[in-house]
Amino acid sequence: MKTLICAATSLELNGIFPSITPSEIETAGSSFEKKGVSFLVTGIGILNTYASLAQFHLNTPVERVLQIGIAGAYSCAREDVKILGTPVIVEKEIVADLGAEDSDSFLTLKDLGLGELEYYKNGRLNVFDDLFGDALKALPVVTGATVNTATGKEATGIIRAEKYGAEVESMEGAGALKFGEDFEVPVLQIRSISNIATVRDRESWDITGAIKSLRNLCGVLL
Repeated sequence: MKTLICAATSLELNGIFPSITPSEIETAGSSFEKKGVSFLVTGIGILNTYASLAQFHLNTPVERVLQIGIAGAYSCAREDVKILGTPVIVEKEIVADLGAEDSDSFLTLKDLGLGELEYYKNGRLNVFDDLFGDALKALPVVTGATVNTATGKEATGIIRAEKYGAEVESMEGAGALKFGEDFEVPVLQIRSISNIATVRDRESWDITGAIKSLRNLCGVLL
């Protein structure tokens, strides 16, 4: 099956697949092929992710997409999800900051009477079995919140977790899963926990460890 592996930044791809050099990515542009696998740097954010995947697929149809990257875990997530460096499968995503602020609270579109909560989901994950074997069975399966502004205080993380039942947060997940739904392409989203999505404290983050765990899991693909 023709596989596309995507990440938001070239640093993520290079960290997870050390054989992909920064100069190779820069020379090739946002997309390139290596050893029969297509790679795409989508850019950061929901719109960049969706548009990059759609444009690539319309020019070079793919049969499945593996989205990889890092994520923050909410403080009220399960204990096994909050361990830094833990890879997780994000089964479904919602755009968590789509709505309105109301003093110290947040109103979803449903709260505003403008529609129901819309989750974007993975489909047909068994089509990835040949890539990972049984390795995926050990990973926690979570709901993700996709945001344009990353959580920077404890109250925001709690609100997002409680409103949507989300355990992790990223800036791209919903874009990839909506692409999968719209174009009927299976999308497997694997993220590794780099921080707790609460008060912003970069000293407590472990981006290096999160990237390393993704390398250990996904590096065999290249």
